[in-house]
Amino acid sequence: MSGFIAEIYSQPDALHATLRAVEGQIVALRPLLDQVQNGTFRTLIFTGMGSSCSAVYPSLLRLLAHGIDARVIEASELLHYQSMLLTSSTLLVAISQSGRSAEITPLLDLAEERQITVLGITNTPDSPLQRRSQATLLMQAGAEATVSTKTYTCTLAILHLLTSAILRDPLTAAADAITSVVDDIAVRMRGWHEQMSALADAWTASAFIEYLARGHSMASANTAALISKESIKMPTESMNAGQFRHGPLELVDARFTGMLFMGGRSTHVLNLRLAQAIVGHGGKLVIVSGEDESLPDTTWVAMPACTPELLPLPEIIPVQLFCAELSVRRGYTAGQFRYISKVTVQE
Repeated sequence: MSGFIAEIYSQPDALHATLRAVEGQIVALRPLLDQVQNGTFRTLIFTGMGSSCSAVYPSLLRLLAHGIDARVIEASELLHYQSMLLTSSTLLVAISQSGRSAEITPLLDLAEERQITVLGITNTPDSPLQRRSQATLLMQAGAEATVSTKTYTCTLAILHLLTSAILRDPLTAAADAITSVVDDIAVRMRGWHEQMSALADAWTASAFIEYLARGHSMASANTAALISKESIKMPTESMNAGQFRHGPLELVDARFTGMLFMGGRSTHVLNLRLAQAIVGHGGKLVIVSGEDESLPDTTWVAMPACTPELLPLPEIIPVQLFCAELSVRRGYTAGQFRYISKVTVQE
């Protein structure tokens, strides 16, 4: 088993460890988090790069639904073009598995200069992000040497618990819901692996992969496109499924390969119609869904039963396995970088 695949399989254990560690950390943050609800912090800005940024989207939608002014801004954009949003009434939630990526140090410098409160989320003790944040949530993902797997899913879990605490939802219930999904992931892992190995065989000659989603599952589409670029070394794209109808549908023919994350019920019919259109135009499509849509000429990847905001947790696992298998078939070492390092230290 390669290092990349071993890290994929280690995720249930890493998630259980993170849940045990972080629930108590969040309880200790209650005085800080209450300031979001009472208006001391008028804006909540989440920032990060890559999958750290993508992981925020489910939490963003939950917070917006409850009237909280929350935003997700890539760290580079926040630093160079949107820093005017950082004021003393901002709670800045900075996410970085290493805690020392290229944009983190200058952002921390700016936060100190403007007296901005920083809540850091990281996997690395004694990193600049942990040392210089006013509060920290430290995940227990363990060492990760390859393309992000367990640090991403642990970040999703932490953000779900953090959002529950901000909204004053019962924290134990939120942790129990995640635990149930994680246990289901562990049961399904080998079946998903066999299915994704077969898909990698079928799609070895593909030249491009489109990842489509709406709502909470946009986190999965965005992260899937990123880790595919990193591991398979081929062009991919993530796009909102609604946006795909506005022109990109012209891409679809017999050479088209794509994955559609069906997500929650509110846009289920719209996504199903898009799937039917793609297949009708000859495209090859994987449908990631909690139920079998019974569409001909598609591959169904079954998801556990869970709320839409938790779906990104299981949705990404089959994609990770697919990337590991297809990268080898394309002549690469699974999860290994060619030009960059695990931690991006140069902008």
